[in-house]
Amino acid sequence: MPMRLATLVEEAASRYSGRTVKWIGDGVELYFRRPADAVRCALELRDRIPEADLPGTHVGINAGPVVYENGDFYGRTVNIAARIAAHAEQGQVLVSEDVVSHGSSDDIRFRRVGPVSFKGVPRDVVIYEAGRA
Repeated sequence: MPMRLATLVEEAASRYSGRTVKWIGDGVELYFRRPADAVRCALELRDRIPEADLPGTHVGINAGPVVYENGDFYGRTVNIAARIAAHAEQGQVLVSEDVVSHGSSDDIRFRRVGPVSFKGVPRDVVIYEAGRA
């Protein structure tokens, strides 16, 4: 029996010290203190969601300052993460250069995709595709 999406997301986020901020339709915004934990969680969800017979993921991860107000996160960092997620193809985990610059990990690899122009973002954003090492 397929696991419900919310249960799958909550379990994975918790395992990597993250938390759910809000659901937007079938999309979810998550918060992690460490960018590598966000990437690990996203890779696990990417692999597990199709096994649960749910539609594939489109993931965008960014790192940087955020504003927390009334139970939600705001700011440029959040907006760019949303743009990156919208740019991702099904099954892709795309991250900003800021995520990559927070340090690599033995279990994660990054492949440069290139600079991308996003509406409402003054400079191109260099993005990478994350995968398991």
